[in-house]
Amino acid sequence: MTTSGQVFLSDIPLRWDENHILIRVGCRKGRASASPALLRTLAEVEEQVPALVAPRSVYTVLEYAETNGHPIFGQAVKVALGVSTIGPALEEECAREFLEGDMLRGLVLDAFGTAAVIQMFREAERRIAAEALGAGLWPSKRFSPGYRGWPLEEQRFVFSRVDAAAIGVRLNDSCMMIPRKSNSYRINFYADRSLTTRRF
Repeated sequence: MTTSGQVFLSDIPLRWDENHILIRVGCRKGRASASPALLRTLAEVEEQVPALVAPRSVYTVLEYAETNGHPIFGQAVKVALGVSTIGPALEEECAREFLEGDMLRGLVLDAFGTAAVIQMFREAERRIAAEALGAGLWPSKRFSPGYRGWPLEEQRFVFSRVDAAAIGVRLNDSCMMIPRKSNSYRINFYADRSLTTRRF
């Protein structure tokens, strides 16, 4: 759905790679090094997760002149800015498990949440890259505020252009996103392929 230049995504399928989840909680060899107790918890949490995640993403594409002129946008013809989230429910359930002392279950829940957010912004990135290529432009890789010379404070600019509130995401005074399982990013669109390090 598109509203006033905002593109909303909610049809993002989530799939779980159990080995990746296990590696995130410290099992370097995945299932091969997981204890029976951990495997039981993994199976239980995997059944619980769908009811705790609400995958939503929103992005908008700006002309360079509509940016704030930060050097990170230099040489871009257009810039896509976006925010993705899984909502607050999984984070709240994690906090409850930790508070009740079930550290293992809390860690596994958190790993599923992180995996879900990663899948979401990768899917948004795929769609944005296709949009850029369809317009005859070359997309950069995805970058988030706080990395690669783009200060965390630039979150305020992203949120001034992206309707993150429509998907339930806001910034606190420290420019951190709430809910925590959220991600913001930008992708530059270039006229010259040599300006991007993305592989095609």
